[in-house]
Formats: sequence, C-alpha cells, structure tokens
Amino acid sequence: MRWRWIGLGVAAVVVGAGAYYGWRTAGAAGVGAAAMAKVVCSCVFVDGRSLESCRADDPPGFEGIPVSIDEATKTATGTLFGIISRRAVYHDEFGCTLEP
Repeated sequence: MRWRWIGLGVAAVVVGAGAYYGWRTAGAAGVGAAAMAKVVCSCVFVDGRSLESCRADDPPGFEGIPVSIDEATKTATGTLFGIISRRAVYHDEFGCTLEP
C-alpha cells in the first residue's frame, strides 16, 4: 500500500513537470513565431526584399521557424509545431504590426 502512494506521488510530479515544461515551451514558441513574422514582414514589405534574402539574415536559433508570405493580404505568418502561429500585417501608415 505504501509503495502505491509513493508511485502515485512520483507520477504526479512527473505529470506536473511535463505540463509545466509544455506550457513554457508553448510560450517560447509563440514568441519565436511572432518575432519571425514581424521581422520577415518588415523585411519583405518595408525593405522590398525577397523572402529568401530575408531568411539569410535570420538570427541564430530562429532559422528553423517556418514563415509564409501572403502578397495579396501583405501578411507574414510564423508557425511552430503546426499549431502555434502568429501573423504580422503590413499597413502603409505603420509598417508591420503583429495581430493580437
């Protein structure tokens, strides 16, 4: 009986630590996706460079974040893990801004 409680306690700690790590990773992924969406949006729509040219200047650690450009809506979208995405929109008056 005592070993069962110890096992349940260890399992609870492992599940809690995993949930905390997942929460922190999701937060960091959102920041990375937002940063790359904004940087690429500004590079393409403000500076007038190509996506390939902009991606050559990625900061270390950000080169693995996929970013897509939509010329019709003048947006850049950074996506991680297929579920976390952030979008930046180009406006003539303000340049590129992140959507909430």
